[in-house]
Amino acid sequence: MEDVIQKLIDECRRGSRKAQMELYRRYAKWIYSICLRITGNPADAEEAMQDSFLKVFTHLEQYHDGLSFGAWMQQVAVRTSIDHIRRQQPEWDELPDNYPVAEEEPEDEEATALSVAAVKEALAKLAPGYRVILSLYLFEGYDMEEISSILHIQPPSVRSQYLRGKKKLLVLMKESYG
Repeated sequence: MEDVIQKLIDECRRGSRKAQMELYRRYAKWIYSICLRITGNPADAEEAMQDSFLKVFTHLEQYHDGLSFGAWMQQVAVRTSIDHIRRQQPEWDELPDNYPVAEEEPEDEEATALSVAAVKEALAKLAPGYRVILSLYLFEGYDMEEISSILHIQPPSVRSQYLRGKKKLLVLMKESYG
């Protein structure tokens, strides 16, 4: 499989539109789902996905062979989706460095038993700032320091936003399915 992808990448670097369409066909649904989790609505996700593919194809020289192409595309999609959100200017709760960080509450087993659909539905209802941080942490696998770096906000603020967003997400899920 990786040989096929590498061949497509090489063809794309030579300007093959057919190879670009094949990469798009293989990765579009996955990239769209990443963008949707971050942007929160289908129209914005579609736009962010299209922008992501444009960036991938115009900056293919930045991809270094040997690295995971999927991981590189994921990073492009995440950053593009965040840029899209930034243009809409969500409100980030910026906290001072010495702000006491809230402790995580014990997991509520009832809430975690809810379906993936409930999580997606509730996530879409969150404010963009919460949705972005929760999506990056829970779905894309970034840690708090990486999220801080990506969003250009302090780590205590990221953690606080994450905890507040998680709490609001659980409330929304219980309201919808509880």
